[in-house]
Amino acid sequence: MEANLRRLLLALEDWLVREELLGDAFFISPADWQQRGESWLNDAAYVFVFDSSSVHHMLNFGCDTTEFDDIFESFGFWYEMGHSWNLGIYPIEDYDFTPPPRSSYAQLLRDPRWKRKADLVKDVAKRQCQDCGAGGRLEAHHCYYARMSNGFHPWEYPLSALRALCPDCHEKREKVEMSFRAWSAKLTHQQLVQLQTGVDHAGYWMGHNELFELLNESSRNECEELQELHKRVMSKPTS
Repeated sequence: MEANLRRLLLALEDWLVREELLGDAFFISPADWQQRGESWLNDAAYVFVFDSSSVHHMLNFGCDTTEFDDIFESFGFWYEMGHSWNLGIYPIEDYDFTPPPRSSYAQLLRDPRWKRKADLVKDVAKRQCQDCGAGGRLEAHHCYYARMSNGFHPWEYPLSALRALCPDCHEKREKVEMSFRAWSAKLTHQQLVQLQTGVDHAGYWMGHNELFELLNESSRNECEELQELHKRVMSKPTS
């Protein structure tokens, strides 16, 4: 159980950071929690505190918690709210925490826990390919993998790390993602951050499809116009 709990805390913190929800939230060990003299959650395996984090709003004001809930279940745990600003993490009764035998990746994909996760991915996608919109047979695709040292199993990834794809799109996407990672070697880590932030920002205001069409179809003259726009934007005084 301890190994699963360690991976859960890593995965949950990573997800909260990516979703910009972490804020000042933090985890407290059972011993440290009991020293606080709180009247709730003293039997929890771990406690998560989120006083002014965006998690507080998510859990207390009717937001969709499908992905948040699934992260806990993926590692064999569930959570219970204590106050509005904390929750306790508990092991699922009768969950088998025995590490899977040393297996090939293909064997791990036959585990019922992966089948549950893959079915949920397809349900969230409304049983349509998330790249081309086709129905019919779908496969759950990992868009990324965590560091091998963390030891995550295929079903221990958040829903946002997975995508429901038809077999044709699945094959194409794996090749494109590999090519993109190779291309990203040209950039510094700071440029990668700027790329992600810039695409999200510009895509929000003008639409991602329109942004990508603009970048892909721009002629030399239009790129020079973009350079002039860059100069004007960067020369604006900061408030």
